[in-house]
Amino acid sequence: MANSFSEETPNAVIHPEQLNTYKGTIGDKWLTNTSKIYFEINFSYEILSSFMNNSNNLVVEVGMTSRKEIDNNFYAGNIGWSFLIHNCFSYICLTAMSMMSNIREQIKVMSLVNTAGTAATGRLGFFINMNRREFSIIDKDTLKILYTLKKVESADQLCLAFAVYNPELVEAKLEIMYSYDFTSLPIINVIA
Repeated sequence: MANSFSEETPNAVIHPEQLNTYKGTIGDKWLTNTSKIYFEINFSYEILSSFMNNSNNLVVEVGMTSRKEIDNNFYAGNIGWSFLIHNCFSYICLTAMSMMSNIREQIKVMSLVNTAGTAATGRLGFFINMNRREFSIIDKDTLKILYTLKKVESADQLCLAFAVYNPELVEAKLEIMYSYDFTSLPIINVIA
């Protein structure tokens, strides 16, 4: 998934189930209260126009959210749990977010500057353990857990959400490399 324009960009697809407010996509399988899923993404971005230092413009988001509520919000962390790469005043950072749990915690600096021409690539792992009600992010360079969002639960059906933002400011790409579903395996204490 990318936010850059191509020859096909003007050919809008109209579908009754398409998302209109949320600028991303959602997973095609719902998470259950026993789901145990691991997946990895590659991301890249290049800043096209310098970010204003007092802004928090989003670049990339990976989250879990209510399917029923996702299209009422611009990003998943407002009504669920997400990890965001975004502008942090004068640099680019990775933040854990859940407005439901009142969490917004910067967990890693991704780029020391936020000016035009700044580019970065990376790989991140994610582990969802609904038995433990946890959503973790793993730095694939160091193989360390960067952060675990806890108390991940909802009365609504939860799904994964992926988004790239601000095509006028940054060219961003997010690619799901692979995923593993451990739900049916007899693993009792899978910890990211």
